[in-house]
Formats: sequence, C-alpha cells, structure tokens
Amino acid sequence: MPKNQYPPPQQFPVTTNATTFGPQAVAAITPSVVYQSKTSALVATRENGKLKLSVFRTSTSLGADGLYSRDDYARGTTGRLTGTGKADHKFLRPEIPAGAKVTNINGQDVYTMHDLTPEEIEALRTDLPEILRGE
Repeated sequence: MPKNQYPPPQQFPVTTNATTFGPQAVAAITPSVVYQSKTSALVATRENGKLKLSVFRTSTSLGADGLYSRDDYARGTTGRLTGTGKADHKFLRPEIPAGAKVTNINGQDVYTMHDLTPEEIEALRTDLPEILRGE
C-alpha cells in the first residue's frame, strides 16, 4: 500500500478501565503549543501498575486529511513519559462517547461512562500529579 494510502479509519476506541482527558492534559508530555493544538483527547490506562497514555491528535501524514493519529507513551523507570510507538492505522475524529459523564478534577476534564464514586474521584485526584507530571 503506498505511503499516502491508509486502511479504513477506525472509530475512537472506548476502553474499559480507562480515563479520557481533554486535550489540555497533553501538557504532561510536552510543552509544545503546536502538539497541544493538534490534540483532541488523551486516554490514560494502567497495565500492571504502569501508567500508559495514548494521545489522539490531528494527523499530519500526507493523504490523511481529517483523520487522527494515536501516539503512545508510558512512564519509564526514570519517571519520565517516553514515546513507545504509534498506531499503524488512523482514526476518525475522537469524540467523547455519547452518555459519557464529565467530572472536573483539579482543573482537568475527566470523562467516564459512569458516575464516579467519591472513592474513584479521590483515587484520580491522587493519580493526577503522576499523570500530569511533566518531564
């Protein structure tokens, strides 16, 4: 397949046990205003206790007008968020799923598919400094 042709784009994934943040949260990865302006959503998950982030941003690839790329990051042993790769396919515009609940925690919009319990809010409030800690 030529470099500027892509398989059909995928829908923005809704991931169980993930937390979706608004684009402002990408400041945890880079202070780049350009990167921040391209970001539509950031999804945080934990795998075996390790923080992982996926950034959905406007694609800059030739022939991918109107599509979105996914860049993946993980917190390494140094405590810094580092790039671990990117998706091989493109996505349709990331939209917060219909029916998602929004909770603002310490100035960050957090989206979940259920009403957060006070315990979940406190756990996210505790995790936010790690999620948003810059390099």
